[in-house]
Amino acid sequence: MHTWIIEPRDPLIARDGRPFQATPGARARTLTFPFPSTTTGGVRARAGLDANGVFDRETMLATVKQIAVAGPLLVEMDDTGALERWLVPAPADALLLPLDPPQPHAADLRRLVPLATPAAAVTNLPGGLFLVGQRQPDPRKPRREPRYWYWDCFVAWLADPKEERVDPAALGHNGPMLEQRTHVCVQSDEQTAKEGALFQTRGLEFTFVSQQKGKPAQRRRLGLAVMTDAAIKPGIAPLGSERRLMCWRQSQAALPPCPQGLRDRIVKDKACRLVLLTPALFDEGYRPGRVLTAGQDVTIDVQAAAVPRPQVVSGWDMERLQPKPTRRLAPAGSVYFLKLTSDDDAAVARWADKLWLSCISDDTEARRDGFGLAVLGAWSGTPETMEMKS
Repeated sequence: MHTWIIEPRDPLIARDGRPFQATPGARARTLTFPFPSTTTGGVRARAGLDANGVFDRETMLATVKQIAVAGPLLVEMDDTGALERWLVPAPADALLLPLDPPQPHAADLRRLVPLATPAAAVTNLPGGLFLVGQRQPDPRKPRREPRYWYWDCFVAWLADPKEERVDPAALGHNGPMLEQRTHVCVQSDEQTAKEGALFQTRGLEFTFVSQQKGKPAQRRRLGLAVMTDAAIKPGIAPLGSERRLMCWRQSQAALPPCPQGLRDRIVKDKACRLVLLTPALFDEGYRPGRVLTAGQDVTIDVQAAAVPRPQVVSGWDMERLQPKPTRRLAPAGSVYFLKLTSDDDAAVARWADKLWLSCISDDTEARRDGFGLAVLGAWSGTPETMEMKS
């Protein structure tokens, strides 16, 4: 697949589904990050343009719906617009705890792991899942940032998660900044402002200010990256609500395959973590279905899961000209602890390579839309003992 960078020229509005009209007091709100369906719709719209720049819905709709897109992922760019660093949602099994007294450039990084259920304990977890938590009790309230991790820090966490003191700004940042604009309704006949008709839009400004310890503050350019084989042209085109303009350009950058050391450990342990990079749609809500039956010579079982509060997505069906049904998604960053059973190490290695950076949603259309992009991480396969506070 080819990598395409989408850099917003104006703040991007990825609508959250609430009704909005240019009426007094109305507010158009945005998600904190666009769903895959938003960028996939943009890719398909551009792929279906004819020589005159017109999308022929009657002839092109069925064709472009077969286009597969992976992403979007957040990226940083240098001053020339070239992709410099990849970022992914923070994994749900990583916990950042503030120090006491708080320090702006230091926090304790802790792991959330499957825990063996104590003999007298009872849980409401389905299917005999293990609890997920810290091995030792800690009363500190977790930090909610950074929301996005740099790829190199993320891969290090996948391969060998270490509990250590870190600078949160070195791990990543919170991504696009929220920008709010106030507008006035203009009367079409007089081209003057309508009295009292103010409304607001909130969009995502794709810049951030880097504030790492010991380094000068620096404003950085952000963008979205998608991977697709679709034949599209670079240039300026709208995306999202209010048809805000974006710059589309192809990049030679690509995410690397599964690291050899990580794959070897998965084969050795016959266990792994599965981490979502984009939200996923599963028939059973939180629980992946298709991925558990995808290994021909490998039996896969979910032992535990760290899944945040579900997200809700809908949209507009261009084929039926009606709203799509509301669907609940497992959020990006969700972590599943999997046990693998196989006598064939080569089969486990093939399974790991095939799953790495593939979309694992249960629904075929959702996979083509980019929902459920996933990678793997190391896990011993054995739940750990919970230390009770005396």
